[in-house]
Amino acid sequence: MNKNLIQKSGLGAMLLMFSAVTFGHGFVDSPGARNYFCGKVTKPDEVANGVAKYPVCGDAFATDPNGGYSYMSVLTHHQGRKVLGPVAKNVCSFDSETWGGAKTPWDNSINWPVNNINSGSLTFSWDISNGPHFDDTSDFRYWITKPGFVYQVGKELTWADFEDQPFCDLPYNDDNPGAYPNVRADKGNAHIHTTCTVPSRSGRHVIYAEWGREPPTYERFHGCIDVQIGGGTTSSTPTPSSSRSSLAPSTSSRSSVIVSSSSRTSVAPGTSSRSSALPSSSSRSSVAPTTSSRSSSSAGGTSTAYCNWYGWQVAICKNQTTGWGNENNQTCVGQVTCNAPR
Repeated sequence: MNKNLIQKSGLGAMLLMFSAVTFGHGFVDSPGARNYFCGKVTKPDEVANGVAKYPVCGDAFATDPNGGYSYMSVLTHHQGRKVLGPVAKNVCSFDSETWGGAKTPWDNSINWPVNNINSGSLTFSWDISNGPHFDDTSDFRYWITKPGFVYQVGKELTWADFEDQPFCDLPYNDDNPGAYPNVRADKGNAHIHTTCTVPSRSGRHVIYAEWGREPPTYERFHGCIDVQIGGGTTSSTPTPSSSRSSLAPSTSSRSSVIVSSSSRTSVAPGTSSRSSALPSSSSRSSVAPTTSSRSSSSAGGTSTAYCNWYGWQVAICKNQTTGWGNENNQTCVGQVTCNAPR
């Protein structure tokens, strides 16, 4: 589907409604997954401009800065790790179709921000605001690294690092939500909250997560959550450190975040081995971003056009037509990039 300019017309309204109802994208935002910290919260242009909340994200974006903006699209169309087995080379993305099976920014082995949690009951929350898709959600599954796992920056994760079976495997059917007490559809906030029991562990570990949808799409979203288990209560209060950045999540079930010191990598938006993070149309079935004619007024009487990038309203750049940039301390996308087919 091409992302043509949608005017304020009946057709434009219908197209926007179609994109909202037919397609859904999601990621774990509590405890934060890698694409939450480096994608949702911190974007490549913010690293390049020195305003990143998590500067370490520059290390993730270094070889694929444009890819960092597709944080909602780490997806495949199949039944996932439980059914297919450990067949993917890249663990955290499960060889995402958006990248044609290649490594995503979130497969890089950097010093990721870490969520401070405890073993035992924990709620994992999925942001599915682009859609959102409650009615065809089928399951949520979580795997954790084995006891004795040691995270090493620079060493990529393998399936051998993880338990063979998920520690949490939750089916769901929105036709009868009361039958699934560990899954709560928070439709007002476009979230789904899943309650699991984290196995006994201590130290730094990684949790691999999946959200799956029913046939015929079998669309499935993947992500990794870096955690530090033990040594404190699960709360929204970060561990004090002068080199650490705090995050203030919006729900009481969210964990604290630790950002360890690390070498920082600067990112220059618009340079990447991929073209504006736009894969070919054959690699995905999800709707492409669209440009909206919605505008906002400024002090000078000018207006700003916005691109609906998978539910994220991002400004259209005025000084460049392709790639991603930052204008007036605001992330922006080129008109050509927004309108390109995928």
